[in-house]
Amino acid sequence: MADPGTPGDDGDDDGDDDGDDGIDRRDLLKAGGLIGLAAALGAGVIAEVIKAADASSPAAPSRVPRAYRWKALSAHEAAVVEEATARLIPGPTDDPAEDGHPGAREAGVVYYIDGLLGALTSATPMVFAGGPFSNRHGSTGDDMSRFLDLTPVQHRAWTERVATLRRQYSEGVAALDAAAGGDFFGAGPERQDAILAADPVGFTTLVFGHAIEGMYSNPEYGGNRNQAGWRDIGFPGDSQPRGYRPDQVDAPGLADPYLPSGVASALLDLLRASSGV
Repeated sequence: MADPGTPGDDGDDDGDDDGDDGIDRRDLLKAGGLIGLAAALGAGVIAEVIKAADASSPAAPSRVPRAYRWKALSAHEAAVVEEATARLIPGPTDDPAEDGHPGAREAGVVYYIDGLLGALTSATPMVFAGGPFSNRHGSTGDDMSRFLDLTPVQHRAWTERVATLRRQYSEGVAALDAAAGGDFFGAGPERQDAILAADPVGFTTLVFGHAIEGMYSNPEYGGNRNQAGWRDIGFPGDSQPRGYRPDQVDAPGLADPYLPSGVASALLDLLRASSGV
């Protein structure tokens, strides 16, 4: 599957924390998600938060199309995964403070994840998108929507990888349901957040990484619908075959087509720090 694209500006420059006593999710996104929160608070505090949230949280409404034909996820698993990713990367549907900034739900991240888990169900495995061009900037056809055949060795490797991921998702959804008293999808947002912060069976870590991929990878892989993730961070995406004008390439003093800021800048800083650059 595609590598995750580069996250960028969160657009939230109002200086407040978008909550009363809570932690803003976009700040958590910059820092690497909810996992650090669980480590900092400890299991006992997380358990108390779940208990407190249980009594006050309204049930989440149904949003995943019931008639959609999933490749790998069951309908219930898809609903749980969509709710989990929407809590990790919320958009305006899930947090009014994110008005104007699409999240995992708006970008169709659950369809990316289902495509990853069901990548080998198609006649041509949906693992490596073709090229050289999409139809986003001048090409008459989308070459990237025509996936490449796998070699026998690649197919064996992906068979093992997908089998592991499907098992992890099955166990992860079951763990979220168990922590929610039977149905994570039906739990309210506060309780869902507390459960995810506890990272049951490491599932929050796994699904958060896939949510980033689905948010910012090429749309051909099922996520980043209508280029929602790219548009939100001002990333132009693939520009060929149109390319750039000579003055955009050579003229000094002009702004680059994409300058990382916000989440993108924070992520690059983390990568540089981890690599010692």
